[in-house]
Amino acid sequence: METLSVKITNQRPEIARLSEIVEEFMDSNDVPMNVSFAIDLAMDELLTNVITYGFPEDSYHEIDVDFELTDEEIIVTITDDGIPFNPLEQEDADTTLSIDEREIGGLGIHLVKKTMNSMEYQRIGNKNVLTLKKSLVNVVED
Repeated sequence: METLSVKITNQRPEIARLSEIVEEFMDSNDVPMNVSFAIDLAMDELLTNVITYGFPEDSYHEIDVDFELTDEEIIVTITDDGIPFNPLEQEDADTTLSIDEREIGGLGIHLVKKTMNSMEYQRIGNKNVLTLKKSLVNVVED
């Protein structure tokens, strides 16, 4: 089992820094490209939401992102001390509507739900803890 723990601050440029670190971790562990892409997309969407909406007072906060890679799956845990927010309670975006008819927002979380094998949210003390799992078994390379 391989692990990676990264601490970022609640600043948007930190997402790109995390992406580079994660890409290197995925490459060095031979994670299939489509799994790596799905994880990167999920991190971008979820951390953009946390940074944009989780800290309304605009002060300094740290966000922990932990990765656990086994032979079967990759588990990603995002922990932040922002306002309580369970992305699993968000209504799925209505993808049957045209772009003009859709409400703004929600598509990123919808996409993450569809690309991950599972998502779990907990509020532990004053922390949001979101756990994502993506299977490495029977993955077809694009």
